[in-house]
Amino acid sequence: MFPLLLSAAFAQEAPAEDELPPIVKFPELAEGGFVQAPYPEEAKQAGIEGIVVLLIEIDETGAVGYVEVLQSAGFGFDEAAAEAAKGFVFIPAEDTNGPTPVAIEFEYGFVLDAAGTDGAVPEEPLPDEPEQLPVTLEGSVIEMATQAKLPEMAVNVMGTDFNTVTDAEGRFALRGVPPGTHTLQVAKPGWATKTLEIEVVEGEVTEAQIWVRNENYDDAVVGVYRKNQDEITRRTISMTEVRRIPGTFGDPIRVIQNLPGAARSPFGTGLLIIRGANPEDTGVYVDGIRIPIIYHLGGYSSVLSPELIESVDYLPGGYGVQYGRTLGGAVDITTKREAPEQTHIAWSTDLLDSGGLYEGRLGSQGDHHVGVAARRSYVDLVIAPFQKNSLFIAKPRWQDYQLRYAYHGLENTTASVFVMGFDDRLLLSTPEDYAQGPDADAQGDISVHYYTHRVIGRVEHEFSPTLSMMVSPAVGWDFTAFGLGQAFQLEQLITMAEARAELNWHPNEHVELMPGVDFIGMTYTFQVELPVNPDSFDSYDPLAEREDWGVGGEGSVWGPDVYLKANLRPFDDTDRLFIQPGIRYSYVNVVGQYHTSGVDPRIAGRLRVLPRGYLKAAAGIYTQPPQPTESWQPEGNYTLAMEKQRAYSLGFEQQVTGAIHADVDAFYKDLYDLIVFNPDWGSIQDNAYVNLGTGTV
Repeated sequence: MFPLLLSAAFAQEAPAEDELPPIVKFPELAEGGFVQAPYPEEAKQAGIEGIVVLLIEIDETGAVGYVEVLQSAGFGFDEAAAEAAKGFVFIPAEDTNGPTPVAIEFEYGFVLDAAGTDGAVPEEPLPDEPEQLPVTLEGSVIEMATQAKLPEMAVNVMGTDFNTVTDAEGRFALRGVPPGTHTLQVAKPGWATKTLEIEVVEGEVTEAQIWVRNENYDDAVVGVYRKNQDEITRRTISMTEVRRIPGTFGDPIRVIQNLPGAARSPFGTGLLIIRGANPEDTGVYVDGIRIPIIYHLGGYSSVLSPELIESVDYLPGGYGVQYGRTLGGAVDITTKREAPEQTHIAWSTDLLDSGGLYEGRLGSQGDHHVGVAARRSYVDLVIAPFQKNSLFIAKPRWQDYQLRYAYHGLENTTASVFVMGFDDRLLLSTPEDYAQGPDADAQGDISVHYYTHRVIGRVEHEFSPTLSMMVSPAVGWDFTAFGLGQAFQLEQLITMAEARAELNWHPNEHVELMPGVDFIGMTYTFQVELPVNPDSFDSYDPLAEREDWGVGGEGSVWGPDVYLKANLRPFDDTDRLFIQPGIRYSYVNVVGQYHTSGVDPRIAGRLRVLPRGYLKAAAGIYTQPPQPTESWQPEGNYTLAMEKQRAYSLGFEQQVTGAIHADVDAFYKDLYDLIVFNPDWGSIQDNAYVNLGTGTV
């Protein structure tokens, strides 16, 4: 018999309108519409088999008007296949206007065990062939972003003869797939090929839900879309989308500034304000490990090279318990998990900075994945000519670096390390012969200097298709220095140790449990110099001679947070209702001073109320520990508690088309026990900060 493979790459003849109506029905061979080609004698004598790929144009009546060989097999196969295809009869394709002409790619196969004459038919399957065995593997294929069910997708169990195509509802079923772990592949021209590991258990039916990406979206301006994620309000920005968003300079993190609920803080600091929270109340994560800031000076560029970023998750509120110690939002940056197949070397230069990148695979098997990037700004040099005669001179400068290494040579395990750092400086000065004012202590420059370094390890291991584990330890350093004139100076150095570990148990498509630990520890030192002793504030005389005053200190803080999150999909249609309950316990010990804790119960849910339309809601308690600058005093007893908020949100989202997604959210936040400066503070022995603040957003 002759195997026929319809590759389903369809192209309509272009109408006069700018936009093609969508295909609603693909062409099918009519009953008796297939013409069997004779096996070329030359190939038969040589014992050769082959596959010819044809381009076939089908008119609105189902007749073949044109045939072209796209991929030759030689030995007379091309001519035989093309001649036979001219006699094919199809049930025509249809768009929203009715029958329409299309072009398809068609694979015509020649095998030696088939009859070589016209009218050959396949043999009747024997009772013990897979078609007569029970279904052991079934599932559905769904389009990312739109959740549309995808028909005519080729499904193949790699390394076996088990293959099929999805039906009109995107479903597939395979009979007789033996027990064990198999690699399942889903492919179709115009769609990203998807492979995944599945385990078939004897006596059971394995169900697989497979999400694939439409590659045609690369040619459209698509901003953000809702992935099949476990967060209720999450906007994920991929690099493919970022490159087509104006004004971002190809930087996915800059896109956040344009998303609902986000605003940049003033004066070019580059800090984020999300849903009215203070900048320090928003958590910024790189592969699950927290870093202090996300932008360089001025907010023009992020602190990571865009080429090493896989995606950025923006969570303005209602997020799960894996994110803690925050009252605002969360931004989670995922770095690339794999290097490209081909070595990638790039250099970029613009008005702000220049940088280089290397990505590649090393080793005989390509198991070692390496990425290196670095950048340095030269804004200080560019603006220098414009400040020659100015009485106010600004010299900003930043630089950053990243190194990523991953090893993929272990079975069911991936190990990686990501090293990153950035260094920013800003100097605001006046000429030496210019008097800034009558106060001698105000003379001099304003300087800002801060840097961050992180070393982030990560090990991911899959025990089984239903149980996996992730462990990510990290160490780092954060430095901040600020100088104002000749008398005010502040320096702070923090040494960080962080670790995150998660277990993911997914026994079936309805239940997923994720316990985790989020540890953070730090030691800090600081030095402050002031032109006035704070003890003399109550009797301060601006005309008297001032007494310079300085203080320094050190301390350590640590806290292991634990959490448990569940993802529940109670219906057979798992997209109908999603519920996510969770609880987090936070603990902070300021060594030698005090300790405090908080419990964060949270719940979120999403219900489909319209086709591709969802009602969503979230509620929970969020706690945040005191900042390091609020947790120290040289004398006396000192106690602070967690800052807290009760947060609620209600929203609706609708996928209008494949590229248009509408989303509206209403939220309310009740803040209490906020840390504010002590209104009764009178001396250094008193608590400088107290939990007396309240607020609403």
